Amino acid sequence: MTPRQAVDVRAHRWLMIVGALLTAGALLLLSLLPDPPAEAVAMTAWVERGHPLLMWSNELLFFAVICWGAGARGLVSAGLAGPSARIDVGRTALTVALVALVVVLLAVGRLVYPVFEIDLSAEVVALLVSSTFGALHVAFLGFAVAAVTLGWSTRAALAGRAVGIVAAAVFVVGSFPWLTPNWWNSVVPVLTAAWGVFLACVTRTE
Repeated sequence: MTPRQAVDVRAHRWLMIVGALLTAGALLLLSLLPDPPAEAVAMTAWVERGHPLLMWSNELLFFAVICWGAGARGLVSAGLAGPSARIDVGRTALTVALVALVVVLLAVGRLVYPVFEIDLSAEVVALLVSSTFGALHVAFLGFAVAAVTLGWSTRAALAGRAVGIVAAAVFVVGSFPWLTPNWWNSVVPVLTAAWGVFLACVTRTE
């Protein structure tokens, strides 16, 4: 590895670490919201009460997706010594997770920022809120697949595989935030950051 390549690898590691931490911050803010009401007519008031949390989560998520995506792409590409179906699955799963977070970004952004001052009906607000949590569900399932497949190909060997399996279990349970208690929904983002930092540090590079 040339000195220039070594610098690029370090930069990609830091991008992935920053992305994981920003993602955790954004998801932690969402977890602090009270449970959404079941009635669509009460959804607008719920969004207004949680406006600061939604707004800051949206801002953090924008930079999180960019940093994590760029960092992961650079690190995984740097570690490829040849074709690997496992790494391809992991990379695709991580891409799916980040795309799902973009859907969260768009849905939450429309909830907190006016577009041409267009008022949203209660039904549309309810659709955006449900789409937000549906996209979170997809994102965590993507993280779960990525945790298992990418964890199998790290410098940490058995430890990397064990961490990947445990992280995948956490992500699968965390993908149902409407069924789990609020304290657990707040723990999952912290564990997401820990997994992201761990993966950034142990991803194999050539």
